[in-house]
Amino acid sequence: MERLTSRCPIYDTVQQLLHSECGIRSAEEYAGTEKKAVVLDIGKYQARIYRSALELPAEWDKLAGGGRVFLSRNYLLAWEEALPGRMQIAYVVMEHLGKALGIAALQVIDFRVSDALPRWSWLNVGVRVLVCGAAQVSGPFGFAFAPEIKAEEQSHLLQHVLERMRKRLNARAILVKDLPASAHQVLQSGLGAKGYVPFHFEPNMIVEVDPGWHTQEDFLEAMTSKYRVRARRAFRKGESLGCRSLTLADLYGYQERMHELYSAVADRADFSLVRLQPGYFSRLKSAFGASFKVIGYFDGDELVGFCSVLRSGGTAEVHFLGFDEAYNESAQLYLNMLLACIRTGIEDFGSRQIVLGRTATVIKSSVGGCPEPQKVWLKHANPFVQTLLPRIVAFLQPPAENMQVLRHPFGTD
Repeated sequence: MERLTSRCPIYDTVQQLLHSECGIRSAEEYAGTEKKAVVLDIGKYQARIYRSALELPAEWDKLAGGGRVFLSRNYLLAWEEALPGRMQIAYVVMEHLGKALGIAALQVIDFRVSDALPRWSWLNVGVRVLVCGAAQVSGPFGFAFAPEIKAEEQSHLLQHVLERMRKRLNARAILVKDLPASAHQVLQSGLGAKGYVPFHFEPNMIVEVDPGWHTQEDFLEAMTSKYRVRARRAFRKGESLGCRSLTLADLYGYQERMHELYSAVADRADFSLVRLQPGYFSRLKSAFGASFKVIGYFDGDELVGFCSVLRSGGTAEVHFLGFDEAYNESAQLYLNMLLACIRTGIEDFGSRQIVLGRTATVIKSSVGGCPEPQKVWLKHANPFVQTLLPRIVAFLQPPAENMQVLRHPFGTD
């Protein structure tokens, strides 16, 4: 069930035309929308709490920066407009002497094991979780600090904010999501010292774009013959389907079909923390215009698959997709989608990095994706449950793919 559904297609089309060049609204466009926030005192800092991205001060945009699209107010507004069921959101701006020095994007999820893990569908156990980050995507999109704030102070302040917000929002557990193993090391050490338990899902798979790649053909020529032949074979099989970029009008017209295709893929996943609502893709297209691409695949007039890519500064974030499994073998649909997303990142966005996301690590490695390990940190308010967390995490954690079978299409196989 969607929230804020008062927008109409005509309004969204006008908005897309107004913002299609940059795909990002400026901070000035939100001037006057801020509302008085709830304020918490945290030592020498103050934490201002907002319950909608529309209320955020201009300082949010400055601290979020231009390279973290999933922390941008533009994205957060679109997300709120198609918010999944059983989710609430909150935003925190951390200040000292009136100056904003840090931000945190929080989600509250009524998590149920049976919903998130299909193989444990019989286990009807739930917990209310405060998530620091974006449950719907891979990556560290939960917080940002001004560069002058030292890592130790960031760790101390974020932990205090999360604990205060956990109590305020009546959550029983805190989840700090997707911290790369190579980053935020002081923060991660601090979380471990405070009892947070780390666990791993599949790594984020990332393609580093060579400066000499300006077209998809440049990318293919950099591959060894084995993988280049494999890609071209996929292209030939994919010719049995029509393929084109979807407009905002298309996204409205195919909304239910896209949700059906997306759900078919989500149902096969080992783990699913949240489920998208049907209006999600049209909201993103309306918000980001040309910076959000959705590619549709057709058998005649029937939509049988789609993939999407969102520009985030110099990075292309490969986003959600959906497809009819019946076409995956005959048209090599999933591989064609990965290659189309890479082409979009290189040719349309001029990206220097293409984030393919987690899961399906072997096939993603075959198109150049390299694993970036990430940790998720979890803490429970109940001391007894907290002592059992390592065993609970090990019990519920989805099976990881074998990293030893990853492919190396640029010359090391």
